[in-house]
Amino acid sequence: MGPIDPQMILGPNSMVSAKEIVAAVDEAEKRVNANQGSFALFSSLLSDVNMLMVEQARSALSRSESLMRESLSSLKNRTPTDVDRLATNLKPPLIDTPSSHSAVFSADDAIKNGLPVSKANVDDDQWKLIWMLWTRYFSMRCFPVGNRAIYEGARVSHVG
Repeated sequence: MGPIDPQMILGPNSMVSAKEIVAAVDEAEKRVNANQGSFALFSSLLSDVNMLMVEQARSALSRSESLMRESLSSLKNRTPTDVDRLATNLKPPLIDTPSSHSAVFSADDAIKNGLPVSKANVDDDQWKLIWMLWTRYFSMRCFPVGNRAIYEGARVSHVG
């Protein structure tokens, strides 16, 4: 599992974390206020970012906790008290603390924070099938190594 980290489209083949957009703009503002002569530098460094994008990034970040709560609430037998407890435990490691989209929240982390997780046995046939499918996607240059997508149907995989 990874962090709850909204991604924004920055260019035709580029995505960036909403958290990084907001942090970059805030840091540029701080530095320009401290040294007015640095405006041109930071203006050029942030030339791909516009105000609408910054507001969209802030909005996406503000929705992160509510999306986590909605996801936690989707389990039918989970009570509102359970959701509150889990959300309180999970917000720091999944939303607040991660500094990178590639941060890892392991099965052990999930168990420690109260999520119902079963660790996969790498010798299990089901795991071997999942791994075989992943390596097939990888060799077909599908995400994350390429821009192709696979959609699984009832009988066949569809390449998109």
